[in-house]
Amino acid sequence: MTDEQTQPLLEVRNLKTHFETDEGTVRAVDGIDYEVRRGEVLGIVGESGSGKSVSQISVLRLIPTPPGKIVDGEILFNGEDLLEKSDEEIRQMRGNQISMIWQDPMSSLNPFLRISRQLTETLEVHTDLDSDETRERAIEMLEMVGIPAARERIDQYPHQFSGGMRQRVMIAMALLCRPELLIADEPTTALDVTIQAQILELIKDLRDDFDTSVVIITHDLGVVAGMADRIVVMYGGRVMEEAPAKRLFHQPAHPYTVGLLKSVPRIDRGREKRLVPIEGSPPDPTDDNPGCPFAERCRWAVDKCHEEFPEPVEFEDGQRSYCWRAEEVYASELGAKASPEHQADIEERVESGERIDTPRT
Repeated sequence: MTDEQTQPLLEVRNLKTHFETDEGTVRAVDGIDYEVRRGEVLGIVGESGSGKSVSQISVLRLIPTPPGKIVDGEILFNGEDLLEKSDEEIRQMRGNQISMIWQDPMSSLNPFLRISRQLTETLEVHTDLDSDETRERAIEMLEMVGIPAARERIDQYPHQFSGGMRQRVMIAMALLCRPELLIADEPTTALDVTIQAQILELIKDLRDDFDTSVVIITHDLGVVAGMADRIVVMYGGRVMEEAPAKRLFHQPAHPYTVGLLKSVPRIDRGREKRLVPIEGSPPDPTDDNPGCPFAERCRWAVDKCHEEFPEPVEFEDGQRSYCWRAEEVYASELGAKASPEHQADIEERVESGERIDTPRT
């Protein structure tokens, strides 16, 4: 295997993206590290305001300046730092080597232009194909993403497509140039569950067909449960935990991940079991908090959590947790299959001040 094959496609190191506002500096992304390997699906999850979307818009260098600015870090794509590229070089990479599926397909598509024009424009910018060839490529891609009668529908306007079909058009547009990296920002928002499943399966199939690496941004762990190879959990502009998907669901090592898992509906619990929300509210992004941003809402928090952000704690299979009590959380076995009774027992022991070295049998 060559060095190019073993090297991550994308490496983000100590990325910080801040916004200057009248209320102060918003630290939307405040020093995160992660990588995307070739051919894998990486899920980035977290509640609204955690910094998921800003981290990916930073990769594309689309942060509005002012008020936003990437103040520190490196974004290495194929070993080259995107932050050192000129504006023209980045424009040539967008839609070509790196593409993005935006959250709202209706607002992402121009309502005054036919679908044909919006698709062929991408090919005209990034390829040497003539007008007939670009149209045929666009029709081929629409057929590939499941648009029926694509040859006739390509000349229609966005309002003539359903929400799910518009999302398919956005996926077709993103994949026209066979990008190496596809970023999908909440690709199933506002779609019903049947269409959600179809869109996710489509992205997964296209990943296999084109050998494209995929980053899926979502607040819903259920979306990435059967799709992502690895998951990065973000909160307050920081990475809380990173792990292979199966490992994260089976044995999380961060209290915030545990909280997210407890808030996911489960059909094996029955209707009488209520979801357990994470108490409290997200932190003020203008606060320059030296500690863990989740500390104020965390049952496991100790004094040190409020004073200093922890170094990562490594576990098997590449699992990494940024928590002072990561080993205790890991040992408590509070994964997706943990019973409510076991969870309640662990929480009672934590609140009493007991150290959790092994789960009580």
